[in-house]
Amino acid sequence: MNKILNLKSKSSFFKLSLICFSSLFLQLNIVAQNGAEIFNANCTACHFTTADRLVGPGLLGVTEKRSKEWFTKWVKDSQKMVAEGDADAIALFEEYQIPMQSFEGVLTDAEILAVYDFLSNPEGGQKVEESVSTSKDVVEDDALIAQGQKVFKANCSACHSVGANKIVGPGLQGISDKRSEEWLIKWIKNSPELIASGDADANAIFEEYNKMPMPPQAVSDDDIRAMLAYIKNPSGQKEVAATTTETAVVDAPKKDNSTTMLILLIVVIVFAAILLVLLNKSRVSIAKAVAEKTGNAYNGPVTLVEACKHLISNNKGIVAVIVIILFFAGLVDLMDGAMQIGVHQGYKPEQPIKFSHQIHAGLDKIDCNYCHSSARHSKTSGIPSLNVCMNCHLYIKGEGKTFTYNGEEYPMDKEIQKIYTHLDFDPNTGKYGDNQTPVKWIKVHNLPDHAFFSHQQHVTVGKQQCQTCHGPVQEMDVVEQFSPLTMGWCIQCHKETSVATQGNGYYDDLHSRMPEEFKNKVMQDGKITVNEIGGMECAKCHY
Repeated sequence: MNKILNLKSKSSFFKLSLICFSSLFLQLNIVAQNGAEIFNANCTACHFTTADRLVGPGLLGVTEKRSKEWFTKWVKDSQKMVAEGDADAIALFEEYQIPMQSFEGVLTDAEILAVYDFLSNPEGGQKVEESVSTSKDVVEDDALIAQGQKVFKANCSACHSVGANKIVGPGLQGISDKRSEEWLIKWIKNSPELIASGDADANAIFEEYNKMPMPPQAVSDDDIRAMLAYIKNPSGQKEVAATTTETAVVDAPKKDNSTTMLILLIVVIVFAAILLVLLNKSRVSIAKAVAEKTGNAYNGPVTLVEACKHLISNNKGIVAVIVIILFFAGLVDLMDGAMQIGVHQGYKPEQPIKFSHQIHAGLDKIDCNYCHSSARHSKTSGIPSLNVCMNCHLYIKGEGKTFTYNGEEYPMDKEIQKIYTHLDFDPNTGKYGDNQTPVKWIKVHNLPDHAFFSHQQHVTVGKQQCQTCHGPVQEMDVVEQFSPLTMGWCIQCHKETSVATQGNGYYDDLHSRMPEEFKNKVMQDGKITVNEIGGMECAKCHY
């Protein structure tokens, strides 16, 4: 029993990462009432309240080791603490080598402190109690199924589906036909205890899933009965109103009116030509009538072309002025057009796999640097490997979900299947084949070859956000080139952007060596801009 309770997972870093990051997609559909509920909804995928390790460390005694202030900062943004040099944070990150999910904007300080108080006395923590009938013979009506759906989404959806497909654990379709209600209650509430008791079914499941223990769930018997009712009939209740991380609702883009404008222009030109022909005929008829009345023959221009020649020959000065104006206007237009060569602002190609940044970076709040990991330490931001996609999509298959891409709805599972196809991965067996093929992604942002740009210099040293150049990517389903990326645009940014000197020893030394006269001139406006420290030198970008 001690061996099981003190089990330390021998799974690879890859498997542990999958479980940890799957918690990123946990859907919180109930309002937390106390620390036990909040812990149950957010933390049980990675932590036990005991000393045993799951993905992260066991949290027994954590309140004796960490202050409330430290605990709050860590839960809200652990990576920020690591970056700031907090010794305890760095030690934890080095030990587990898995970044903890940021709960900034997900949990309030009061909710995090409620978890802290719960961890100080988890045995006395209040369990999640919902108004569900205790009778086994209760009719599985809409209210019961709705309640079960809430419990399932809050506690189980990170690892299980209500269908037959496997996520972290097995699909739960038909589970009530395979196991008794009594057995399921024991398993869900404390699977390690059931395994330790020698239960054959419990041990078989434990062995099948590589001895990865299912964490005990702080739910009541009534919660479990409601959840089983929902699993048995998941379509019997309308979806509980919630913001899903898989479906993006966006305004449809405006239709391109260029074709309509072209047709309208052609119609106007044709109408004007017909009108000129008719007016010319009327002019000739009137002129001939006047000539006959005076007894003279009409010798003037008859056709429209002859009339134009006659008009030009009699108004050479005016015509010359018009020609000069048109010449210089055309020259200006030509120069403007030349300035736009190589500028692709607004370019938004559809990718071979319809990846929505609005869902991943916006709704799911995944840090850009998680996928584009080389942006912090390399010239380029890098194209994410499909293995990065599989960290989550090994388990998240998007079945029955749709998302918006370029104004149209697409089934999510078909796009995820494209990832599997390129990796020659069989989601049913979990095996990779040997016929893997690369995805032919379409490049969106493209600088000239003679221009040098380093992501590391701007992201790490300059501390610029991705949105500075790429715009609100978190709101885009199809990523487009937001900024012009022209030389003038870069120069303007260097003139306006302050240098991030705080906490940077290089700039402290630079200030100490700066002549007072120059320092007073530079610091006149209270800031140092990029161009004031050589950011306008040609060789900086055109080496």
